[in-house]
Amino acid sequence: MLETLDAAAVRRWCDGGLEALRAHQREIDELNVYPVPDGDTGTNLVLTLTAAQEALGAADEVLDAAGEACGAAGEARGAAGEACGAAGGAWGAAGEAWGAAGEAPEVVRDPGHTVQGRPSPEGVAGLMHRMARGALLGARGNSGVIVSQILRGMADAFAGTVAVRGGELARALRTATDAAYAAVARPVEGTVLSVVAAAAEAAGRIKSDSLIIVAREAARAAAEALARTPQQLQVLADAGVVDAGGRGLCLLLDALVEAVDTDGEVVVEMGETGGTVAVVDVESGGARLAGPPGDPAPAGPAETVDPAGRGEAARGAEPAGRSASAGGSGAARRGGADGRGGADGGGSGVAGRGGADGGSGAAWRGGALGGPAGRGAPVGGSGAAEWGGATGHTGGGAVGETGCEGYGFEVQYLLDAPEEAVARLRVTLDRLGDSLVVVGTGDGDPPTWNVHVHVTEIGPAIEAGVAAGRPYRISVTPLERRTGSDQRGAVVVAAGDGLTALFEAEGAVVVDRNPSTAEMLAAVHETGARSVVLLPNDANTHAVAVSAAREAEAAGVRVSVVPTRSPVQALAALAVRDLQRPFADDVIAMAEAAGACRYGEVCTAQRDAFTVAGQCRAGDLLGLVDGEVHVIGQDVAEVSRRLLDRMLGGGGELVTLVLGADAPPGFEDVLKGHVHRAWPFSEVQCYAGGQPRYHLLAGVE
Repeated sequence: MLETLDAAAVRRWCDGGLEALRAHQREIDELNVYPVPDGDTGTNLVLTLTAAQEALGAADEVLDAAGEACGAAGEARGAAGEACGAAGGAWGAAGEAWGAAGEAPEVVRDPGHTVQGRPSPEGVAGLMHRMARGALLGARGNSGVIVSQILRGMADAFAGTVAVRGGELARALRTATDAAYAAVARPVEGTVLSVVAAAAEAAGRIKSDSLIIVAREAARAAAEALARTPQQLQVLADAGVVDAGGRGLCLLLDALVEAVDTDGEVVVEMGETGGTVAVVDVESGGARLAGPPGDPAPAGPAETVDPAGRGEAARGAEPAGRSASAGGSGAARRGGADGRGGADGGGSGVAGRGGADGGSGAAWRGGALGGPAGRGAPVGGSGAAEWGGATGHTGGGAVGETGCEGYGFEVQYLLDAPEEAVARLRVTLDRLGDSLVVVGTGDGDPPTWNVHVHVTEIGPAIEAGVAAGRPYRISVTPLERRTGSDQRGAVVVAAGDGLTALFEAEGAVVVDRNPSTAEMLAAVHETGARSVVLLPNDANTHAVAVSAAREAEAAGVRVSVVPTRSPVQALAALAVRDLQRPFADDVIAMAEAAGACRYGEVCTAQRDAFTVAGQCRAGDLLGLVDGEVHVIGQDVAEVSRRLLDRMLGGGGELVTLVLGADAPPGFEDVLKGHVHRAWPFSEVQCYAGGQPRYHLLAGVE
């Protein structure tokens, strides 16, 4: 395990933290007491840490370029040295030495990171600063902004530090806590703020300079603080959940532990002086005693160690998967679902590595509060909800005590402005709304700030930013209170005022025909829903819809594409949509309804061609069934009647007709009359779609 935090560990932390947040993204999203777009804490944290990771990647590119330049400079210096050597004497020897140095420059900026032939990676403070700045510029929602400030506080604390050991990490967590609280206009306990404060306090209390011990203690205390959040916020207690932002922070602290625990062993100090340690292998559960660093392990029988540091000679670890009874000690507490989690309500896993899912161990994650597979239940409940909670400042936009009721919009933007102007901006925005967070990167002239506020009116919030400096990347999101059953949306591709109105009446967002991936992706986000179905209504648009779905999934939105080929199939699919059943089942039902709807079209031929119905000329009217030409003619009414006969020849109870923009007068009456006479047992629904190119769209179910 690492004695000091190095640059590689920072990168592992960022990568591991992002991986953990992605794995738990939907879980955290589903926690919020009031699931509004701003309350998608899991998604916000993933996007925020993704920006941090991208910032580290950009730093790597810069270093690669610098390394190439350094290598070229080294070769030039080597050549210069040889030339000087030719001049003879001592100057030549000096030149050769200079040349050799030029071929292999050695730069040491971080302990343990010496790189030949290129500049070494930035130190811990530099990387943390890049990570924090990337997180701030990409921060989404309160939770993302607060986490970015936690990272910035740690980066500031590491600045100028030669080596980051346990003591430095504890001080960094305290600085991070101060930065997080300072970022929020009106801090609320029972949120991520309480969790980071508890982690910092515990890290500061422990009498150790061991990096891994301090990191584990911080993670353990954070998990316990998370368990207490319902006692601090009534809205959480009422819902039987904990804070979502705090849950995300616990995952990040767990990832930090994993990043510095490079050999898979847990170190637990024995006694207050830390002179003797117990080293526990987290995979096998075995333990051994060791003296202070550098001392040989003391002789004697192997000893198992419980979270409090007590050893019990001659007792082995319990088999993985077994849990201890309340009040038990020793390795038995390492039972639980995966051999690590605390299963009783009274303690955590070894050195804080508890919990049935391998995360931070805390009493609330086992015993009476534990649901199946380690899922935490509502207090006094039976495991229906898992972690629960809110965004960092107000418990997820909960109303009443947390103060978000009545604010209809989330406004967020980046702002380049001097500090004195930002101070005035804070006062103005605090009067206009709630959930105010204004944080800066600490650099730039003028500095860059991330502004977040909930307001009833959008204009004044943006105007205040204009008065303070230069706002940009402005985003405005409606804050709609919705229940879990209607957290869904639909995006439909269609053209024509009538069709657009039909689909919008069904609650869908409509995109004009032949959209780009970006346009479809924007429509997905416009729905504000967590689960979205895409209805492309065209074989050529299907691939675009699939691409947009992949992009949306990466951003944390669950998206399914129902492969509709015509707007009439989309109408059939939306007609069976049921928000009360599971999303996957709903998508299946919609796909079945669309597949059961045969679709037909009447359009004008654009060129001469051979079809399955014979040769057509440009200007002929074509009747298509399921994409194939079946009718060729000159009169739109006649072609439409023949098309309907072809479609109804195989049976059908419901006929849907959508008239195009250039439908002739009386067209609807002609078609309805024909169906009623020729197919009297079929019901007809007719709409003025107003679509271009297609004189008629027809569906038969």
